[in-house]
Amino acid sequence: MSNAVCYTEAMATVFPNIIAHRGASGTAPENTLAAFERAVASGAKAIELDVTVSADGVPIILHDETLDRTTNGTGPVILKSWAELKKLDAGSWFGPEFASVPIPTLQETLDFAFVHGVQLNLEIKPILGWEGPTVKAMADVLRGTAARYVVSSFNERALAMFHSLMPNAEIAVLIHALPPHWAERLEHLNTNAIHAWDPFITQALVEEVLDAGAVLRVFTVNDVARAEQLWSWGVESIFTDFPDKWVGPDKWVGTR
Repeated sequence: MSNAVCYTEAMATVFPNIIAHRGASGTAPENTLAAFERAVASGAKAIELDVTVSADGVPIILHDETLDRTTNGTGPVILKSWAELKKLDAGSWFGPEFASVPIPTLQETLDFAFVHGVQLNLEIKPILGWEGPTVKAMADVLRGTAARYVVSSFNERALAMFHSLMPNAEIAVLIHALPPHWAERLEHLNTNAIHAWDPFITQALVEEVLDAGAVLRVFTVNDVARAEQLWSWGVESIFTDFPDKWVGPDKWVGTR
């Protein structure tokens, strides 16, 4: 195999330098429309969020497998219907000013992104064993959207399933440390995009990825100096909880 990663023509999305991680999650409750609105207000042009599914197959925006950390509900998400989930408070845990902020659906989020002209990174967060229902529910909604998005996941089975259902949609591999033969794994999954964890990122690794023709985006970076270092090495984007830190200099919130 050559040192270049093979990928389809569909995989040509260029992200802005700043991607708001779960929205502006440092200043608003993560994965809610309140956090997405705050990200847009800060000047962010792209938002990352997590997609899982309810017991009755409605794709919703929530990070955890359980409701306990970020809502006033308890127990596994997958055991709750959308009728139950939409009644929960997903904001009070963060601050009283966000009381009664609800869990959004994927459809509501896509509509928001289209209206505000922001790109989305949709991370598939399936409970193990529920990859199929989660991916199918996402694909059914995404087929009807005009919003711009890329789908990522740590779960390579879910990515492969998604690609089989929507072969023209762009996907990205989420990973902590790049393993040996990472380029072959990307080629197998029909992508050239890597979303990797900041502690493992070195200049040599960035050069290796870029030399192979792949794209590197790094999570989660909240330090300005570190972000500027990563960009100087050729990292396309950083995911940050605080997109407002980069308000002002258009060179950071615009696309390169």
